[in-house]
Amino acid sequence: MHPDADVLEVDPVTGRRTGLAAYARRVLQALGRSEVPYALVGAAALAVRGLPRMTRDVDVVVVIEDAWAALDALEEAGFVSITPVDRSTEPEAMYVLKDEGDNEVDVLVAAGEPESTIVAEAPTATAFGVEAPVATLEHLVLMYLYSNQPRHLGDLARIVTETTVDLPAVERYLAEVHPEMLTVLHERVKMARHPAPPPARPPRRRATPK
Repeated sequence: MHPDADVLEVDPVTGRRTGLAAYARRVLQALGRSEVPYALVGAAALAVRGLPRMTRDVDVVVVIEDAWAALDALEEAGFVSITPVDRSTEPEAMYVLKDEGDNEVDVLVAAGEPESTIVAEAPTATAFGVEAPVATLEHLVLMYLYSNQPRHLGDLARIVTETTVDLPAVERYLAEVHPEMLTVLHERVKMARHPAPPPARPPRRRATPK
């Protein structure tokens, strides 16, 4: 992982380690043993790709057909869904799992693109000392395009401005799969590279005579 990846597991308020690396290894090893196709995404994937930021959870994505197998593998490793899991219906879009130490795993369930391609294509990399499939920068850009969360917009901006991400590859994917999103990509890239100036501050107030 990136040499500055310690920021992943240091609480910015207390300065204490969160134990993220130890439980992340359990997550990745459990999924690896199960042979369930998945990809590591989110802040951990960003760190592997050179952009660490603090996080309190581990994010993985699986395709919808493998959702139950992934939950079973993680349950064997001590992670249980915080809400009841109804296996008589289609899997939900996301499951939040926790262990006895309150360590969190977010399992994203892909019923479509771009996540299904990410699971199929994610190359192997070392994450927390474990060889695991990890989303590329291009994969992460695609995921963040479909999110309006401020954190994801910030992550996308960092990828665009701080790395050599292959944006033409992202464009080729979108042109084939979802051409309507090309405009969104171009707008967000432009905003990242040329952010709007901050609003002007009002003039200083004069002190009111007493």
